[in-house]
Amino acid sequence: MYEKIFDGIREQAHVRDELRMGLVCDACDLGPCTFDGSTSRVPCGITPDEMAMKNLAEKIAEGLGEYKTYKRHITMIYDLESLLKAAARMVYVSRSYSDEIDGLLAPYRTVRTVPFGLGGLHPEAVNICAVSSPQGIHDLIEFTRTTEAAESIERAGAHGVNIVSLGYPGAELAYQRGIPCIGNYLILDNALATGCIDAIHTFGSERASLEEALKHFASRKGPKCELPAPELHTTGATLDVATINRAYEQGDIEGVVVLFGAASPTCSWHMEGLVTDLVEHGYLVLVTGAHMYEGSTSTMNAPGVAHIGFCEIGKIHGRGFAPTPIVLVPGWKNAKILTSALALVHHGYPVITGVRIPVTPSIEEKLAEKGCITELDGERVVERISELQSHQVG
Repeated sequence: MYEKIFDGIREQAHVRDELRMGLVCDACDLGPCTFDGSTSRVPCGITPDEMAMKNLAEKIAEGLGEYKTYKRHITMIYDLESLLKAAARMVYVSRSYSDEIDGLLAPYRTVRTVPFGLGGLHPEAVNICAVSSPQGIHDLIEFTRTTEAAESIERAGAHGVNIVSLGYPGAELAYQRGIPCIGNYLILDNALATGCIDAIHTFGSERASLEEALKHFASRKGPKCELPAPELHTTGATLDVATINRAYEQGDIEGVVVLFGAASPTCSWHMEGLVTDLVEHGYLVLVTGAHMYEGSTSTMNAPGVAHIGFCEIGKIHGRGFAPTPIVLVPGWKNAKILTSALALVHHGYPVITGVRIPVTPSIEEKLAEKGCITELDGERVVERISELQSHQVG
């Protein structure tokens, strides 16, 4: 599935060591500059740690920008504690947004099985892949259920309309409204290659997207599209923190692990095996993001997997968990995920990343002191979780 991505990774391999530590700077016309192991001086006198901190600050600024909470001069902060505090500016915006979307969509939420992956496409139906906001996808769903839309779909000879999504909104709409989530954004090329996607709906007119989809449906091969069997998973259960806390206090679960975001092609964790291992070790795994795993459940009082929608830390922070959740970040394909992870570190959540944050070893050590560690070996993640829990108790 990720052949093109792995080809690109191989092309970049010879320059990745320095870049992985954040040692490249294009902040002014004296550069770009780097510390490549053979150089120790740059024109402005910035140190390797300062260069890495500046680049980390730029990532955080980009992540904050998605929440309209950007702080001026953040890229001039070279103190890690201050930088983590700046990242935490997005926490309460995320909480407010999570509550807003939940208020809109919760009336439609119920426990049900939802298709995950390309098997969620229906060759005999009009398939629209919606990649707008959760509110925008909700509006599209409602429009396709109007009499006007139903008559158009019937005239086209389609067996209904099948709205699917992917990535961040796909995870939330699968949870709240039960539509298929076909994967993260890296799956889009594969989805289009099936020939079953009749339209991509972004932020335009719902009517225009349906009209485009009907035209494409009339021209394609219909049921002859080849698709894998759908993977079915349970989702839609309300996050019941009181029940979770009782289960923890009674010893029914070892703790709560939050899987924050979908896996990255550069992460070596075997995600399905890791999630199974966590459940076998007694953890309740709360999954946010565009992936679904075996062992999904609607109960919150025993080890299992609960899919709870999009990767917003507002779904977790400030909800009153008795066991502080351990947060696993298998990858960050955008700055928002990295910023969110660092914001959680600021608020005392232990965080384990599956790919390195681009900082120097000394900054990585400081992050570890604050409870943010990188573990590249997926088979050691459960062990590292136990270590972090012991540290919390101590």
